[in-house]
Amino acid sequence: MAVLWPRKIPRSVLDDPRRRAEVRVYRRLAEALDDTFHVFYSSPWLGTDKLGNEKDGECDFLIAHPEHGILAIEVKGGKEISFDPEDSQWRSTDHDGFVHKIKDPVQQARSAKYEIIKLLNNSSKWSRRYIHKSHGVIFPSTASPSGNLGADRPPQIFCCAHQFKTSLRQWVEERMKVGQRPNNCYALGRDGMAVLQELLAQPFSLSFNIGAALSEADQEFRILEPSQYHILDQISEIPRALIKGGAGTGKTVLAIESAIRSARSGTKTLLICYSRPLAINIERKLKDIKNLTVSGFHALCGRIAHQAGISPPPNVSERELYQSVLPNALYRSMEVDPKLRWDTIIVDEGQDFSVEHWIAIESCLTPDGQLRVFMDSNQKVYATAETSVRDLSAVPIRLSRNLRNTANIHRAATVHYSGPEIVADGPDGLDVRWIEADTVDAKINAAYKELRRLVFNQEVAPGDIAVLVNGPMARSSFVEKSSGTSISLTDADTMALEDVVIDTIRRFKGLERPAIILLISGDEVERRELAYVALSRARAYLCIVSSKEETKWLAEGLPNSLGA
Repeated sequence: MAVLWPRKIPRSVLDDPRRRAEVRVYRRLAEALDDTFHVFYSSPWLGTDKLGNEKDGECDFLIAHPEHGILAIEVKGGKEISFDPEDSQWRSTDHDGFVHKIKDPVQQARSAKYEIIKLLNNSSKWSRRYIHKSHGVIFPSTASPSGNLGADRPPQIFCCAHQFKTSLRQWVEERMKVGQRPNNCYALGRDGMAVLQELLAQPFSLSFNIGAALSEADQEFRILEPSQYHILDQISEIPRALIKGGAGTGKTVLAIESAIRSARSGTKTLLICYSRPLAINIERKLKDIKNLTVSGFHALCGRIAHQAGISPPPNVSERELYQSVLPNALYRSMEVDPKLRWDTIIVDEGQDFSVEHWIAIESCLTPDGQLRVFMDSNQKVYATAETSVRDLSAVPIRLSRNLRNTANIHRAATVHYSGPEIVADGPDGLDVRWIEADTVDAKINAAYKELRRLVFNQEVAPGDIAVLVNGPMARSSFVEKSSGTSISLTDADTMALEDVVIDTIRRFKGLERPAIILLISGDEVERRELAYVALSRARAYLCIVSSKEETKWLAEGLPNSLGA
């Protein structure tokens, strides 16, 4: 059996469906190779490019042998792997038929090979010499290529399903030229093996508690989330319902489920919210459901006005446009063409709408239609919203259980909440992590360091993380700081499943991720609303980077809040 680093795969990796192919390869390499081979799995390193900028690197698998040198391997799962030369894009089709863009596996393996050699050559503990080095790609679920896939992609560098199952060791030995080492190559040697262990195996002595904790919390929340669906049954005969609850009580989950049920019953249904990123995210999830329209409010106003031939007046301020001009255009559109109306309208984040907005929304509802409004019950932040919805004549329904945040995160957000009591049903979870930094640069450096710690040391998937900042300037600074990393970034509009979201607190409103790094870099977060929103976006892990004074204000009344 091969010598494995780490000796055991962390639970957070075993439970991650995106890493099933890697787990299969880990287990097959373990049984196919003997203990003269050392296998390093998912080992990160930090190097530099030609300009001296920091450059993160990672190799799915590195196989090292004291006589035969090294083999860098990239693994890609999926039942079909394809490459389109028109856009130079590799794609993987999973077993459910979904197509995902992936990085060039050959280039990844080749780059990893040369980075490992560079690390070896830079070590004072190894006598620099030329060793045999090779790279390869494993597609454990696909058919083997019939010939060359390109000038740098001959068939022998690929190990596919049949070879993976029947002759994996033979493929490894052929790639490493076992028994036929070139005359100009020296052995890696025991000193080389020792250096590789020091460089690549040490991170696995670190705890994987955060990644494991996120996985465990996610399983509990999946069980909890459907528990409030009975509310939808109870209000099914009520024409107008106002469902109120604090952050984490499942308002958006219920709004989405309500929209799905309505549309699938054959009812013409509209689901709207104020936040554009939230609307985009929901629309992406529900795009294939018939009879359902999902939209941000102002986008809806513009689209319907265009359909009805209503042109908003020119030369108005941006504030006027969003506050009154677009809502008035929506209202007039319904007067011009009543057939545009919906039989059911579901409004999420209802606390964000003004009286003028509600007049326009009500005009979109057929006379006998149903209205469902989901809004936040935080009186400390949204007291004026109660006035805006007073004329809706809706039956109030209260949500009293937090089904999204761990108890520790719930307590931190509750500092900025005032309203009906909310009980956290989730696990206690990890403590909120507070990191003190006084200057903007120091905060950005601390947040960037925390991001790398989560991804590379704590086994948290990038797609489980969001970095939230006060405004666009802080976002630009963080993106610039992260430009040399291999961690892919996205924004709240795109919300790519495999990338870290970096965006403002305001734009991330209504959204969530398992882990949040909150970077406080200005006065705007002192508004209760943004503090409340920011602290409640994390499901299971929350790290706050702030100055001493900012920490004092954000954590007022919390015990033991200043531990870094």
